[in-house]
Amino acid sequence: MRNWQTAAPQWIARIHAEMPEASPADLRKALRAAASDFHGGTSWGKKVWAKHCRIYLARMTGRGDHRLDGKDTVWPADIIFPFRGESGA
Repeated sequence: MRNWQTAAPQWIARIHAEMPEASPADLRKALRAAASDFHGGTSWGKKVWAKHCRIYLARMTGRGDHRLDGKDTVWPADIIFPFRGESGA
């Protein structure tokens, strides 16, 4: 059985290794072109591929939810999370 979560980053790294000087836009196009070969039309494969492509491109460009700086999101004081209870933790 195929392990989609470990296969996707390997495929992405292989595609990027084939074109190391590619801009993020060119790499995004190459990843989209390789998507059908990876997922083979399966819905789970499509979800996994899209997730790992987003993560990889965000790390590469330093934008998005997965930045390289490692800083946590600091929420403003006026945002309340009621499910956390009184302790706030």
